[in-house]
Amino acid sequence: MAAKVGAGMTLRDGMRAIFPRGYVDHKIYRERLKAAAEGREQPVRLHESWRNPPCSAVDLFALAGSLLMRSGAYHHVSPEVPPLTPRSLTVAAADRDTWVRAGAEWRGTGEEELPPPPEALLAAWRILQRHLDEPLFVPIGPDTKYPSWWRAALSLFCIADEAAMDIGFEVAGKKSAQAVYVEFPIRRAIARERMAPRGAITFSRADADQICILPKSRTPKVGCTIRSLSHHLALLPGRGMARAYWRLAPSRSDQQEPAAERPFNVMVVPTPYCIRASAFSGHPAADASWGWFDVEPHWCAKSDYGQPLDGFGTFLEFIEALLARAEVDVGIVHALVLPEVALGSQVFRLLCEALQNRPGLELLVSGLFDQTVAGKAVRKGNFTGMARFLRSPSGTPSFDVSIREKHHRWRIEKSQITNYALGSALDVNRGWWERIDILSRSLDVMVLRGGATVTTLICEDLARSDPCQELVRGIGPNFVISLLMDGPQIASRWPARYATVLAEDPGSSVLTLSSLGLIQRSNDTGRFLPSRQIGLFQDDTGTLTEINLAPGAQAMCLTLQPSRVRERTLDGRHDEHGAESWKLSGVVPVGIEHPNEDIMAGRWPIPPRSGG
Repeated sequence: MAAKVGAGMTLRDGMRAIFPRGYVDHKIYRERLKAAAEGREQPVRLHESWRNPPCSAVDLFALAGSLLMRSGAYHHVSPEVPPLTPRSLTVAAADRDTWVRAGAEWRGTGEEELPPPPEALLAAWRILQRHLDEPLFVPIGPDTKYPSWWRAALSLFCIADEAAMDIGFEVAGKKSAQAVYVEFPIRRAIARERMAPRGAITFSRADADQICILPKSRTPKVGCTIRSLSHHLALLPGRGMARAYWRLAPSRSDQQEPAAERPFNVMVVPTPYCIRASAFSGHPAADASWGWFDVEPHWCAKSDYGQPLDGFGTFLEFIEALLARAEVDVGIVHALVLPEVALGSQVFRLLCEALQNRPGLELLVSGLFDQTVAGKAVRKGNFTGMARFLRSPSGTPSFDVSIREKHHRWRIEKSQITNYALGSALDVNRGWWERIDILSRSLDVMVLRGGATVTTLICEDLARSDPCQELVRGIGPNFVISLLMDGPQIASRWPARYATVLAEDPGSSVLTLSSLGLIQRSNDTGRFLPSRQIGLFQDDTGTLTEINLAPGAQAMCLTLQPSRVRERTLDGRHDEHGAESWKLSGVVPVGIEHPNEDIMAGRWPIPPRSGG
């Protein structure tokens, strides 16, 4: 029966909005398996009557999560701790045990085919069916009992979350049937170039305009949100608001070894070491109160794919010398990070090609001031590039790259113009907006070492709550790297405040990194105490460390220690120490004798032309 006009959305309406064309249930799944085994064309029909649940844990999570979210039921969830009210959706230990067992059964660990839905799942689905034509949202008074379908939806949500334990990651042991079912078409689409190589924006067949589902790494310890209710899957907004691209780890057959809780050494290079005021150029608007500004990098060659890149060899020697010096102390350097707009995209890719053979290097991150478009065309802007270095079983090196643009423009006002001595380039009587296009709001999430995740933010992205922070909080990356062009990274300034937010919820470890150039301009004004704090590191314990560039050093090497932590959801389920917290366990300076004078002076080291 359809809902009455003005009565609001029913459960059926809500489910149809998420799966407007239906989904694959276990019966259709079996039919497709049989057709494939017999060499016949697989049936394309989908289940539309809601009589049976989806066969995929990710799809069931999308359905149940959407109902809990739209009804507001999720924030009524509470472990069985008195005092309780009729409005409390209480969860007893017996409930949790049932959901965990059902999820493990439906997961199909080590199995080739998806198991049929377990009885606990089917029982909850039958209850949900009886309420399909009831209102999705009902106001609940102080003494009003919550709708009976809420508990069924919660049961389905939690069972689906438990069944999705290894989806999106490569951990020890054989993949579950649920993980293989979800990941196989994504890997195949990427291999056939039918999907953007950046990865998948959702692992569900639900309408991506309505909802996206991706794996997650951390469960918040604070707050009462839908994020607090799951360990393994994230309920994210539709793709129109913002998209998170999940970069699957290479399949186990392509890995040399499984994930390990070994230290992760990160070398941060705060280039450019010098920034001239003339790097900023203003373009006043017709309205005299504001204008645009551009950043013209004098510290790195602009990308020109039609010409050889003079000077790259000298820059590479500088980077490799720093890496070699760091390795004398810490052993292997696993990651190299440079700040906002440090490089051009051509230099970044050449650096990837040059470093892919370096033993143990897993990650390269840098801010970029341009981007390749359609192969060779160049687009100016503000981007972040991430490269993950891979090794095949035979030892052949390769890398995959993701580049995404900044979400918010930097606005430079009078205080910053004076603090950084930019008055010769920008009128202090105006507010100046960064002249960049914002064409696509997205986030790239890479899986490292099979079981951990890393993503990047660019300056204002860290400070603004929308849109990307909803994605960051939902997914809960283990390691968030925020690239800045900013002043000293001290505990009293804005980066520390906003890093605290992500360190608390979802529990990410956050590194902020700025170039030395603007810090030195600030020091030279004499208005502040001299500072060389190029970065901050904060973890889920609230511990904050300022990263001070030591005198005579050109880089700093941070050692992060992944540590297993036990997390609980809002309903009380724990994850058996399945999450990782990355904590800072060492900071050492990295300095080389006689560093290149051009690089230290903020000049690209173009070799002199031979005379003719």
